[in-house]
Amino acid sequence: MGFEKFDGGGRGRSSSGPMISLRKSGSIGINGAAMSEYFEDAEAAVLYYDEDDNQVGLERVDDTDADGAYTISRTNDTGSVTPSAFLNRYDLVPDITTQFEPEVSETDDGLELVTIDLDEPIGTYGSPEDEDAEDAEADDAEDEE
Repeated sequence: MGFEKFDGGGRGRSSSGPMISLRKSGSIGINGAAMSEYFEDAEAAVLYYDEDDNQVGLERVDDTDADGAYTISRTNDTGSVTPSAFLNRYDLVPDITTQFEPEVSETDDGLELVTIDLDEPIGTYGSPEDEDAEDAEADDAEDEE
């Protein structure tokens, strides 16, 4: 019997489609497909949380000086936002990096947001043990200083 290719990996959906991740490091990751589809012209994002529907919304803004805006950092074709205060305020930092499929939604007052439904993750990346190991290594490094 020969080798059989496994196509159902545990790391969630293929990275070819738009995806936004809530990272256990306290940041929000935006893959290349989501950057080009939703954030290509945006310099920053203002964040919103809908507790009733358990959704996070990102308002795309052109000005990093906009009230409440977080800069979108770009690396190659991907992006990230580091809204630690926002994620901590609403207890949204996951134990494991969790991936979501974004969509554009309009609020009742006409605001257009890129939203993720926190009740509908499409995958995860890494493991809680990875974070525990990183924390232990950081503690050891601090003890050596």
